[in-house]
Amino acid sequence: MFGYLQPMKDEMKLKEYRLYKSVYCGLCRVLKKEYGMFSTLTLSYDCTVLTMLYLSVRGEDCCVQQGRCTVNPLKKCLLCSSKSEAFRMAGAVSVLMGYYKLQDTMHDGGFVKKTAAFSGRLLLRHSYRKAAKAYPEIDRAAAEMMQQQSEAEKSNAGIDRAADATAVMVRNICRMFSQDEEQRRTLGVFGYYVGRWIYLMDAADDLEKDRKHHCFNPFLPAYDGDIQKTMQYCNEVLNLTASQMVLAYELLQRHSYAAVLDNIIYEGMPAQQKKVTEKTNKHKHTGHTDYYHILDS
Repeated sequence: MFGYLQPMKDEMKLKEYRLYKSVYCGLCRVLKKEYGMFSTLTLSYDCTVLTMLYLSVRGEDCCVQQGRCTVNPLKKCLLCSSKSEAFRMAGAVSVLMGYYKLQDTMHDGGFVKKTAAFSGRLLLRHSYRKAAKAYPEIDRAAAEMMQQQSEAEKSNAGIDRAADATAVMVRNICRMFSQDEEQRRTLGVFGYYVGRWIYLMDAADDLEKDRKHHCFNPFLPAYDGDIQKTMQYCNEVLNLTASQMVLAYELLQRHSYAAVLDNIIYEGMPAQQKKVTEKTNKHKHTGHTDYYHILDS
């Protein structure tokens, strides 16, 4: 995952932020327990959101308690202690995506990155095999995503096809969160547009780097030497994607963690989008970075 699904801390109540952090730290602890200390390096904000979404649609809660940081035992933290499948599933997603990301870097990175990725992949191999055995359907989804992504890049695919691989993978994972067929369909639509948004955010974030190093990026055909106009275009595509995600999100039956998830969807994600599309004053554009205005039109 890419780490774009973050909350807007300034807009959260203290108890909401503590709850969010307790899930984040609880997932970190599960990763260490299930897959070893090295696997905690794969922990991401995105998988934390997947954990809370699972808990929310199923109406599950966890016990928040004081504990010690998994990485730094001298540091106290709040931990969400739960036997819910949410943590184990999100932990597996974290490990599997981390492993495939390292594999991708081995093929496309420079010498230093390839060497580091090769070493990391060896260290993560046992964890990967354990996660793949426990959740073969998620492993297949991740493997298919990487293959489709590679094919899209080789053919210089457009935005829709390039983003589809990640979107489908997240859709398939989110559909696993409920047994109710109607809820599963809604989760699938929500997951699809979340995955698409994440991919497009990463592409917009890497636009200048990819242009400089002649790497694939679906937004590059729109680049005409004017980064301001290109970022406006990126923002418009992201707005349309996010607006569809919001429509599906509002149809979900959310129970626990609804306030935290609302903050991430309605505050955190627009803030991350604005951060990416307005990196510097030099590149700042006048486009609307609040994607919710589209829903009112």
